[in-house]
Amino acid sequence: MSATTSSAFAIAFTALLGAPVAAPLLARLAMRLPRALQTRAYLALAGVPLAVAAMSWGGLSSPSYQVNAVALLAAFWAFLTLAVSAFRFESRWLRYTLGPLSILLLALSLFAGTLGGLGTVFIVGDTVPVFTATQAQGRHCEVTSYGNATTDFGGHRVVITAPVPLLPFLERTVIDQTFEKPQQTPAQLCQGLATSPNTGKAPT
Repeated sequence: MSATTSSAFAIAFTALLGAPVAAPLLARLAMRLPRALQTRAYLALAGVPLAVAAMSWGGLSSPSYQVNAVALLAAFWAFLTLAVSAFRFESRWLRYTLGPLSILLLALSLFAGTLGGLGTVFIVGDTVPVFTATQAQGRHCEVTSYGNATTDFGGHRVVITAPVPLLPFLERTVIDQTFEKPQQTPAQLCQGLATSPNTGKAPT
């Protein structure tokens, strides 16, 4: 098992098994803050999943798989903390929607980390790169294998990213292509897409 795979499993199960403890604890700590600081704390918590979602929508990510995984963990815990805190919000709408939702998500997290752990392993395994390569102009090609838990046929997903100018800690996605039952190897898929970086067409 590679270091990336091991870290992926460690982060995933930490997120799932730690959520039922971390979210209520963080919610309790937030509730004990002075009113002015509470508002800032809730805004900060809301900003984490919003920022991660905005970056994902914009095709931005970190070059490090582990950093991206930890960002997802933080967004998950932040949202759950807000949902758990909703039980004490003044708004009935928030209490009756986010409150029960938090209980459901915490229960699902516990299940996915224990009895459903095998399924979690397969799903997380689909996100771990099976091949990576550095291309011209600092572009990075990453190939993952899907189908272990999501489909019956399987295939490869090829993502090519380019560094963001003046922001070396970020990269943007320029190609995100899937191939069902590809005849090419992951290396050939990367090489083929590198020749047409703006089309995203399958290599011949």
